[in-house]
Amino acid sequence: MKTRLGETTDPGQQIESLRLELEWCQRELDECRNRMEQMGQAEALLAGENRLLKMIARGSPLASVLDAICRFAEEMSGNVLVSILLVSPDGKSLRHGAAPSLPKSYTEAIDGGLIGPRSGSCGTAAYRGERVIVSDTATDPLWDKYRHLAMEHGLRACWSTPVFSTTREVMGTFALYSREPGNPSSEQLNLIEQMTDLAAVAIERQHGEEALHASEHLARGQVEALKSALDALATESAPDRLVEHLLRTLTEQFGAHSSSVWRRDEAKGTIGFEFAFEDGRIVTKGDSRFAGMDLLLPMEDFWPWPEVFRTGKASVIEDIRSVRPFPLRDRLLALGIVTVLLIPMSVVGRLEGAIGLRFAQKRQFRSEEIELAQALANQAMLAMQLTRLSAESRESAVIAERNRMARDIHDTLAQGLTGVIMQLEAVKGAIAQNNVAEATDRVERAGDLARVGLGEARRSVMALRPRSLQDASLCMALDDLLKRMTNGSGLQAEFHLEGDKPKLPAEWEEGLLRIAQESLTNTIKHAKAKNFRATLIIGANEIQFRLVDDGAGFDLHAEHEGFGLLGMKERVDQMAGQFILRSMPGQGTEIQITLKNPAKPKRNYSSEAETANLR
Repeated sequence: MKTRLGETTDPGQQIESLRLELEWCQRELDECRNRMEQMGQAEALLAGENRLLKMIARGSPLASVLDAICRFAEEMSGNVLVSILLVSPDGKSLRHGAAPSLPKSYTEAIDGGLIGPRSGSCGTAAYRGERVIVSDTATDPLWDKYRHLAMEHGLRACWSTPVFSTTREVMGTFALYSREPGNPSSEQLNLIEQMTDLAAVAIERQHGEEALHASEHLARGQVEALKSALDALATESAPDRLVEHLLRTLTEQFGAHSSSVWRRDEAKGTIGFEFAFEDGRIVTKGDSRFAGMDLLLPMEDFWPWPEVFRTGKASVIEDIRSVRPFPLRDRLLALGIVTVLLIPMSVVGRLEGAIGLRFAQKRQFRSEEIELAQALANQAMLAMQLTRLSAESRESAVIAERNRMARDIHDTLAQGLTGVIMQLEAVKGAIAQNNVAEATDRVERAGDLARVGLGEARRSVMALRPRSLQDASLCMALDDLLKRMTNGSGLQAEFHLEGDKPKLPAEWEEGLLRIAQESLTNTIKHAKAKNFRATLIIGANEIQFRLVDDGAGFDLHAEHEGFGLLGMKERVDQMAGQFILRSMPGQGTEIQITLKNPAKPKRNYSSEAETANLR
């Protein structure tokens, strides 16, 4: 017997067949409706993701973006409460990010919760680096510490997923709460995965911008601190005031409470307190505030002093309460000091002492900050040496040596700072265009230039040759200098050699390199030139070094500020050479240096003529 309508005359069978047809149609209709709902949800999800991505791309505040992600996830899932927590800077706890629908009293209670193996769903997920599904907070042992909070607010299930960076570091957690015990559906798991990815993009972008701004701020701070110290070294006539200026620069640059200077007595194996910079001035060990204190310490007994002097690297006392008690420590505790950064001070490669930067709160230090602190500490050590020399003798030799050291430091830093400033100006433009990649690249270039300058400064303090001349010829060093200083600028610079490769005394090579560096720096800073050309001409009897730009030029008879032109002429005078400067407004600038060729002494033509006649 057939069961489809119209194939039988039995009324009962026709009715049954019609009922089956209706059920089949209903199932098809339900399936179509489900498909339409899924398509609608997919379209809504795509539209929501696009909306959130636009917020991230526009640079909306992170709190606003995370709040929008939570609300959207709640809208798409239904009957869940969404929370985003962020890993604290020290990586030990989770801080509130966004949770628009959770009770405020609950979010405040869990804010700052420690990351660990039994720290609820979120703290455990961050600890494990994997998803944690808790189907019943009333019984799961992971919630032992927080169960009372969950029960108080009716939160019976929590499903948390770590938010990873592109380098797989946990940046936070994304969690769905349910007021009923249970596990997430497959749709909710898919939603969690998608929303976690969006949260990762937003958080990492924020971290990138913060790191970029911090690097820019630090780089600018380095420039200002080093320029200030450099100006003091070049102009300050009183060495004791020079030490005070450098300690003030170091203390203020790092936002420290105060600073102190310790000297090592290697023969006795002790470290001794010399003076401190407190309340805006130098306080010596003879001050009444140190009366009755033992200011000499056996170095080996006080970690990390031995490590500082063994490795020559900076070290941090994170909490001075962990250090063996001594009188000055008790005084520091009374001042509210918590962290001390110890920076070694060297002269001619010999560790002479250390500076202690004191902080009233716990601090962590980036590698760039340590490099800056080390450079400023070496300058402070230099100033202390100058003070000692000044006290021992007022003879002109001391003043001449001080001027030489100041000029060397000027040549190693001032020119490099120009390149750093150029890169930082480019960073501003890139940030304005929201080009994080370009800005990051520029900051890295600025950092490279700053590190080269710091390295050269340390070598100048120790009276060594420039790093660029240690393993390379003068010609290679000049070519590298021009490329490095003009990288990323609109200035085209080139070096040419005419004649054989020169064989010059080491001090001449250094002098010519420094003169080229100063000339190129002036061109970059003031000339607005398009081209710069350095030419070294090796003749039989003399050497010419010409530095030419096609920039704005200047009036030779007008007054000029700066240490550069005088320094160049002094260097040429030390080589017994001739220094000629040519320039006119609008017609560029030329520097011509003429030296006798030490490798090829001038021939005695009269003697040669007499010898020829005899033949």
